[in-house]
Amino acid sequence: MLITGIKSRPVYDTLHPFPAGALHIVIGQGSGGRAMIRLLDEMGDKLSTTHILYATESFSGVNLLDGLKRYSVAQLQTFIKNAELVRQLNTELKNACMGTRLYVAGSESFIGSVMQVASMFNMNADEVLREHCGTFVRRVFCVHCNTFTENVTMRVSKCAGCGIDLVVRDHYSRGLAAFMGVKADAEVPGELPPVEELDT
Repeated sequence: MLITGIKSRPVYDTLHPFPAGALHIVIGQGSGGRAMIRLLDEMGDKLSTTHILYATESFSGVNLLDGLKRYSVAQLQTFIKNAELVRQLNTELKNACMGTRLYVAGSESFIGSVMQVASMFNMNADEVLREHCGTFVRRVFCVHCNTFTENVTMRVSKCAGCGIDLVVRDHYSRGLAAFMGVKADAEVPGELPPVEELDT
């Protein structure tokens, strides 16, 4: 069996206001809106220096945009697609000043994509908080054709690129923001692991 017991799933935070910061960027998608709303309730006078970026795209179909609109923040931007939000974050961080704090809430794959951008700007652990919300669907990287497959829920899944059956390993790459997928029947052609849902 190709699953070796390697587990490198990130450890997540609970969002809470940083004690200081010149700009607070609160980012989320789908059910991540719940953590964002809880955080915004605690922000107090920091709301005047808070930017919200929220994407309504969600594997679970949860949309909490109406709840986020209740807050008087410096800026609220909404997006239909997670990828659009991530592109905008890149622009926000290019123009950000020292003392920027980042708060991220959403699915594992969304958080991973956001963290790829944050790491390009050398944001470190004392400037970023990440809270997982919603399902543990995985983003999987095929080591054979270098394609990403989104929203994977099963241990064996077809690659969106080359179409081979991949077994999803518990090894998470922060650089790729994805779990590794390797050919499921590499050891014995035609013999696939049992069909099972991925563990959370």
